[in-house]
Amino acid sequence: MDHIHTLELIIEKYQEFQRPLYVAFIDYQKAFDTVSHHSIWKSLEAQNVEKSYIDVIRKVYGKCTSRVKLETTGPTFPVERGVRQGDPLSPRIFIAILETALGELDWSKKGLYIKGKYLSHLRFADDLVLFSESSSQLQVMIEDLCKTSRQVGLEINISKTKLMSNDTKKDINLKDKPLEYVEQYVYLGKQVGFSQSSNELEVQRRIKNTWNKYWSYRELFKSDMPINLKKKVTDSCLIPCLTYACQTWKFTNKIKNKVNTCQRGIERSMLNISKLQKIRHTDIRSKTKTIDALNHALRLKLKWAGHVARLKDGRWTHKITSWKGPEGKRCRGRPFARWEEDIKKIAGPKWQQIAQNRENWQKLEEAFT
Repeated sequence: MDHIHTLELIIEKYQEFQRPLYVAFIDYQKAFDTVSHHSIWKSLEAQNVEKSYIDVIRKVYGKCTSRVKLETTGPTFPVERGVRQGDPLSPRIFIAILETALGELDWSKKGLYIKGKYLSHLRFADDLVLFSESSSQLQVMIEDLCKTSRQVGLEINISKTKLMSNDTKKDINLKDKPLEYVEQYVYLGKQVGFSQSSNELEVQRRIKNTWNKYWSYRELFKSDMPINLKKKVTDSCLIPCLTYACQTWKFTNKIKNKVNTCQRGIERSMLNISKLQKIRHTDIRSKTKTIDALNHALRLKLKWAGHVARLKDGRWTHKITSWKGPEGKRCRGRPFARWEEDIKKIAGPKWQQIAQNRENWQKLEEAFT
């Protein structure tokens, strides 16, 4: 959520002040299967992991073998690449390798200049996002990353690595092949983009996914099973699907209506009630007793805003939220919708100061939802 929130606010503020922004979404080809074992020991040593632990991991990986089975089973051969599938240690080892590889890059003066520091990239496991205000600088950053990644056995997937920009879409190449520009990109499960309608498109996408999830449980929801069982599945499977990353939504009246309409449609379908019967949604809710999706989403956003305002560890989430934006001019006409607008309507422009007191912040919940 930290990464999605940071990316969304960067896009929002660069759009508002009409500043050029180039974003690269890096995808590694079979990331967990291609890292070399030599890079594992090197990375763990660079991060001061005790030698005894490294020796244990080295022994675990030391005698790994594989066999290919077709009509007959082939001979064994040693496995010298990749981390073990299903091992809870594997993601941590991969992150350690990537941390060491990126630590060798000199990006201290590259990226976006925000509050006295440069933000060059965000990374969550093997999902990387690179930032720059110019295509030429982003080209250099991608080339540097490609070179460093190869040293640890990682290869950037050209077909799945995408670019996004609100400025002139200048060619950026990797291995003499141009990378593709896209209008929308699904990052960590949320669709992001520069257009003003990207917020609505994401909500529509979530609604579509929720209906797909609903129909995958057709045998349950369309059966004569008890309502309380259907309620449990709705609250634990459908509502989280509908409200995923709602902490970063801009809650316009249109968005609120879409969420309400989706949930009411699901409840009517669950009870086999048609619109022609003209039964009030309040009566239907009294039967299903499901969580109100919109109320739940708004509550999550307010809690997240309070959490971000109280952060003291210097992470980018807090810095970007309190940052006014890059130097530039706003365009004429109606201003862009901002993430914090609905919070300001309830808590005022100094909402981050009010959020420091948890009790006072919780008192605003009823008014906000």
